[in-house]
Amino acid sequence: MTEPATKPPPPRRVDASMSLLNNLMAHPIDEGYAVAARTRPQQDGKPVRSRHRVMLAVAAVVLGFLIAVAASQNYRSAPEAEKQRKELIARINQADTRLSGLRTDQTRLADEVRRLQAGGLTNADNGVALQQKLDDLELQTGAIAVTGPGLKVVVNDAKDADKEGRLLDVDLQQLVNGLWTAGAEAIAVNGHRLTSMTAIRGAGSAITVDYSSLTPPYTVLAIGDTGTLPARFAQSSGGQWVQYLVSNFDVRMTITTEDSLLVPADATIALRYAKVGGSK
Repeated sequence: MTEPATKPPPPRRVDASMSLLNNLMAHPIDEGYAVAARTRPQQDGKPVRSRHRVMLAVAAVVLGFLIAVAASQNYRSAPEAEKQRKELIARINQADTRLSGLRTDQTRLADEVRRLQAGGLTNADNGVALQQKLDDLELQTGAIAVTGPGLKVVVNDAKDADKEGRLLDVDLQQLVNGLWTAGAEAIAVNGHRLTSMTAIRGAGSAITVDYSSLTPPYTVLAIGDTGTLPARFAQSSGGQWVQYLVSNFDVRMTITTEDSLLVPADATIALRYAKVGGSK
């Protein structure tokens, strides 16, 4: 009796010894990730990121709320800010008015003192000579007003004044120095007498003379010899500087010769003490 023939064993795979590698190649993603991916909500074959969208919506609502609150606060505070601004402007105007009144009173009292002083010197032996010397010194220092012929120079910003067409403190300084060089005996800018202690400075967009803010146009009065003052001013560095501004930056300037000008005294200057010189 013959035994039934047995089937030969299946051929051994060449990569049978690399079963772990084959498993990794066939299943690169862990089963847990695959299950989570299958249970995620889908829309049009794509996962819906509902959580991110909710967070973005909440952030947009919060941002809109904050913007609305800020706009409401600004709207409510605007009238109060405008009120405070108007009150501040009114206080500044009141202070300027009070300062002008005090300067007027000071000038009046200084004139009264000068009259009493002249009356006292008249009774002295050499009072006339002393009074003449005192008048000359007060004229030089700017303590008394001066009248006489001279030049009237009016300068202003350009009509369409940009940054370069606006007059600066240095421009006014150059103009005044040119008049001094030309032989001016007394100068005033917008009613402010210039002395050796007067400063012309810039304060923001304004020009200050003797610490008082001025607004254009700037009127400069210079008492001097009208026969020589205009030509000498035009030849001076200050006159040429202002003419350069007129020609290149449309700064406006008019110069007229006047038969009689009044240059006021510097109200801040007063005679504090006096001493008679010479041998005892």
